[in-house]
Amino acid sequence: MNEINTRRTAAALLGGTGLLHLALAPEYLGEQAYVGVLFILGGLTAGALALRLWAREDVRAWMLGALVAAGMGVGFVLSRTVGLPGFHEAEWELSGLVSLLLEAGFVALAAGRAPAALRAAEERG
Repeated sequence: MNEINTRRTAAALLGGTGLLHLALAPEYLGEQAYVGVLFILGGLTAGALALRLWAREDVRAWMLGALVAAGMGVGFVLSRTVGLPGFHEAEWELSGLVSLLLEAGFVALAAGRAPAALRAAEERG
């Protein structure tokens, strides 16, 4: 896969998880407000970074996107295992598993792309 296809595939994965989080935010606002707010912030951040990566190579967008995606994934797993403050879910619903796949896909592409993105950033100065 060439650089543009890799970047745009990654952008689609990150954008997908962002949209999924925004779609689920109202449900979580009703259950635990701070979790819903995190869904909104994560969804908006993922969407903005996805748009940036779609348009051009940006090492910061790769790194921040990987942090956001990993953070969302860790939050999901923690909320289903040890729980978050005032929030513990027992069910591993399909939307969460789909989101985990999208997030893991993005992180994998970011890890593979990071060395080339860093070299390109250094060359640009």
